[in-house]
Amino acid sequence: MTEYVGHKKPQQIFCQSLAKDKLHHAWILAGDKGLGKSAFAQQAAHFLLNSRNQPSTFTSVQDDEAGHLLAAGSHPDFRLLRRGGKGDKEVKKARDNGLDSLDEHELARAIKVDQVRALQPLFQNQASISDYRVVVIDAADDLERAGANAILKNLEEPPQNTIFFLVSHMPDRLLPTIRSRCQMLRFDPLSADEMRIVLKNAAPNLSDAELATLILAGEGSPGRALQYIEVGLAELEAIAREIIKTGDRDNSLKSDLSRKLALKAATPRYRAFLERAPSLMAEHIRSSRVACSIVAIEKWKEASELATAALPKALDNQAVIFRLGSLMGDLNMTGQGK
Repeated sequence: MTEYVGHKKPQQIFCQSLAKDKLHHAWILAGDKGLGKSAFAQQAAHFLLNSRNQPSTFTSVQDDEAGHLLAAGSHPDFRLLRRGGKGDKEVKKARDNGLDSLDEHELARAIKVDQVRALQPLFQNQASISDYRVVVIDAADDLERAGANAILKNLEEPPQNTIFFLVSHMPDRLLPTIRSRCQMLRFDPLSADEMRIVLKNAAPNLSDAELATLILAGEGSPGRALQYIEVGLAELEAIAREIIKTGDRDNSLKSDLSRKLALKAATPRYRAFLERAPSLMAEHIRSSRVACSIVAIEKWKEASELATAALPKALDNQAVIFRLGSLMGDLNMTGQGK
């Protein structure tokens, strides 16, 4: 079996609690999106549901009965709560092809109270084939108010041998009464070496150059980096770095970048680039002699505000990208002290 990569401290805390027979009944897995909290919850669930076999390591390969049942979505002692399809068409698509087949715009806005209530039959019986029953809520931030209150009742009077994992990107926004009944596990960004291992495992055909770019772009978040693979961010980032490096006096690179992201079909790439562009500028400012330049920081601030406002205000894609490119090019002028 392959050892689970990263997040050694949360793993150690969890495993030691189990070994000492002091396992808390509810855990909040807290940290930014894409750090691997959901994967950790799945691994922890496997660890518990396979407990009769006494696995010696926290593993990412699940080649055993519990692992096969979890992969098939048919383990009788496990439940995963996520947002479902937003309408009948999306619900059918998810039923036929799996929930992961749905795009973000096809998902419901919240985890509904009816989904939480559907857990009750699980709690009314003993665990079927494991020592534990496990519920993963991914993400607890998505619970509608009634659903959050329903979960709270389970946390206040936890069913015997039932462990809850609440994935949360914004734990401070959870109900204080939920937070008070859970043990918090905080997740930090992965190191570059850990990112390299995760990305190579997930996408073994990446070139060294692409891997290096994605490690930088992911900023310790493998989920973010893998999302960037899907949208081909490496190509866009290469153009952006060239703009920063040269200033792009004739606007050819800015125009090329704008054209690539102007069409509706490019929306996922556009979203990814909006998220990445200010970070690229910040990296340049930190690593070069413009680090103390007030002008450079103002350029970065304007880029950040523009990137944040672009989608909510439905600003013109091409105009937004061209302006971001201009702000990047201005860093070259600033770096030369002009």
